[in-house]
Amino acid sequence: MLPHGVPSSKRFHSSSWPRGGAGGAMQVSDLFGTSKFCFMAMLIAIPSFLLGTTVSLYAGVDCSEKSDRVSVSADNEVIIERKVHELLKEREDALLSKHTALVHKMVEQECESKAALAAATTNAGGGGGKLMFDPDQIGGMFSGMAVTPKENFTNIIDLGVPLDKVKKDSSHVLMLYSREKAMPTSLQQDAWKQTLIPEVMNQETVENCDYLNVLLVDHSKGRNQCLALVPQYEAYHLQHFMRAPLTHSGLHGKLTSSEPLRLVSRGLTAKGREEFSPPSDRVTQNAFSMLKNYFNSLETVTKDLKAIIKNDMKPYDNKIIIVMVCNFGQSELLMNFVCDAKSKGFDVSSVLVFATDQETADLAKALGLAAYYDEHNFGNIPAEAAHSYGDVRFSAMMVAKVVCVQLISHLGYDFLFQDVDIVWYQHPLRDYFAKPDHWSQKYDAIFQDDGAHSVRYSPYSANSGFYFVRHNGRTRSFVNTLLSNSAMVFQSDSHQQAMVAVLNEQVSLYGLKVKVVHRDENDLPGGYQWNMKTGKYMKAFFSGEMKPIIFHMSWTKNKDNKIKYFQQMGSWFVEDKCIAKKINEISGAAGNLVSTCCAAQPLFKCHYKDKPSVHPCKDSPNIDAGKASFW
Repeated sequence: MLPHGVPSSKRFHSSSWPRGGAGGAMQVSDLFGTSKFCFMAMLIAIPSFLLGTTVSLYAGVDCSEKSDRVSVSADNEVIIERKVHELLKEREDALLSKHTALVHKMVEQECESKAALAAATTNAGGGGGKLMFDPDQIGGMFSGMAVTPKENFTNIIDLGVPLDKVKKDSSHVLMLYSREKAMPTSLQQDAWKQTLIPEVMNQETVENCDYLNVLLVDHSKGRNQCLALVPQYEAYHLQHFMRAPLTHSGLHGKLTSSEPLRLVSRGLTAKGREEFSPPSDRVTQNAFSMLKNYFNSLETVTKDLKAIIKNDMKPYDNKIIIVMVCNFGQSELLMNFVCDAKSKGFDVSSVLVFATDQETADLAKALGLAAYYDEHNFGNIPAEAAHSYGDVRFSAMMVAKVVCVQLISHLGYDFLFQDVDIVWYQHPLRDYFAKPDHWSQKYDAIFQDDGAHSVRYSPYSANSGFYFVRHNGRTRSFVNTLLSNSAMVFQSDSHQQAMVAVLNEQVSLYGLKVKVVHRDENDLPGGYQWNMKTGKYMKAFFSGEMKPIIFHMSWTKNKDNKIKYFQQMGSWFVEDKCIAKKINEISGAAGNLVSTCCAAQPLFKCHYKDKPSVHPCKDSPNIDAGKASFW
């Protein structure tokens, strides 16, 4: 028995269909007693019909007269009786002639239908390959099915997730319909007698669906996977079972076919790696302490922010703020963002930098940006750059990113959050998210595709370093819930993993409308495109074929590599004298870093021949052993 932990919905059903065979499949001979059944049915049906007709006619003949005025003689009674018999015979012959053929047809159709259903069920049970619904078994859940091309379905229903490419053996969506009226109109006649799965197209697929539940299913060939659809009190979450042993620590080991099925987390891999561990006591206490500081300082912080927004910046269209978070260790990347934007003539007056130290706040202001150092919440965050993805400094900055967007949402603004390792090629608000009649207008939240379509980020693979959120009740709940789940961020060392987990629940619970711009689209490229083995995207980018909105240097180990990649890309503008320097250490700054630190032209430099570059770097070494030169 699978420990699903839910109360069963008991439904008692008295079946009128006999069953036989070892596999429980119905046999035609058992069900109907061959053709004798049809013959007997007709023998019973026709006399019954005639008897009912005769009785009805007798009941309808008025043979009485008013007894107080007329006396009927015996001869008259004989005449009347004979006349009645003659009328009955004429009526009986007429009715019999008219309806005998109809009775035969009805009985024959019923017999043929029952026989066909039993034969189809027998074939399915005996390996004939035909799928059949038995209404006595699952008629309460399903009455029919169809398939439709995946591209057809996803054109009709926008799932918001980055879709996998269509493959030959997984090119269609399987549709299950709960009742005949839910099926496409063209399939409703004889729906319960289906022996083959028909294909439907266009809006016909869902034309009669008042409700639609969508299940995204792994379609690789590496799993012995089963799906169980249980008639039960409806749920909106999957229960995931796997044949995995229990370890001494109470966790599960790797996939072992000899083990019983056990309820496991969705993050348990076949190798026994657990991607989702509940926060430890230490992590939980750290999160509680951070939240305590946040709520204790909320009134003061919001007052400060209101003043900065009013006096030091210009929200785009008076309602959108571009939010960035930076510490001193990442300040060169912030500086490069501004230098690059200024070189292209972009307005950055709607940017608000949440600095996690005073040095970064000073640099940001000297670059012409609005900046706020929230000492209450960020005072304990290290000023140094993270050494690598997921280290302590990295995790601290991830929590800061949660806090800042919640504050802006709390103030009622739409916001675009972006990391500092981004450069613009078009203005992301003017030319994209805030553009009139843009496709993104119908969504609550739009994300760049991270590109790593792994179980950690399933099913959205949303990148937490570049996303746009429109302020409303649904998005307010999203960012509030993300903040309250800070322990998840600390435990997983990933802002992104926690964010996608919260997205999943908010979409289900409140209907949050989410869209992830697919990695194969050209608008929002990043580390996935940079690291493609073929180099196809980046070569098209350098040739001018691609016209992206931004480029996000994600999927990169640390800040040093990001700088080198931007230099090879032809998107680095920061002079060496300003790198890793506080404002009082930069000679000639005089409060204006743009003129002092920003080069007029990109500062190109080769580093690695196997990474993309705007000019060939064939004489440079590899960074990844054995990888061919990009050019």
